[in-house]
Amino acid sequence: MLVKQHFHRNWIFLLYSFLLLNVLAYPAADRPIRQGSLEVLFGSYDMNEPRFEAVYPTGGLMSGLALSSAIVSDVNFYLEVKYYSRQGELSFSKEKTDFYMVPISLGLRYIFPLGLFNPYVGGGLDFYFYYEDNPIGTTLNYANGYHVTGGTYLRFNKTVPLMLNLKVKYTWARAELEGIRVQLGGLEYGAGLVFAF
Repeated sequence: MLVKQHFHRNWIFLLYSFLLLNVLAYPAADRPIRQGSLEVLFGSYDMNEPRFEAVYPTGGLMSGLALSSAIVSDVNFYLEVKYYSRQGELSFSKEKTDFYMVPISLGLRYIFPLGLFNPYVGGGLDFYFYYEDNPIGTTLNYANGYHVTGGTYLRFNKTVPLMLNLKVKYTWARAELEGIRVQLGGLEYGAGLVFAF
């Protein structure tokens, strides 16, 4: 047990040392996002729910906006607001059904300022507002969840404040309706055009 605790302390010490050296090695002028950013996001979303896939086509475009603010060094707070919709058919009657969702994500991420490629990792909380309309009924509700994310900012020129963000994100957000639990979360991957300031 003592060996395990010592091992964990060593890893934590190494992680803090790496982050401190990274902060000292890269001055503020070399960081990809010095104060904040505004981002236009486009991506694909695959909900991890077999019942959803039985009614709606898989995949689908998710788009939205993201804002970020530097807290300290290369640690950013971010807010994402996106929109997702699908049209499908009910399993038995084949009648039309519509689904709309507005995911809101809040989180923290750490950006590694390496020049052209600036990878990052992060995580946070999610609030999924969703609406479904079909002949069976209409549902307007929300679900809470959490996510992990990673990706990289591509900065082609240090003097131009435009970057490309390539990202992947996985969300866990479970909704409950009339005793039935539905997983609204899933895999999201896409790109964003970033204006950093």
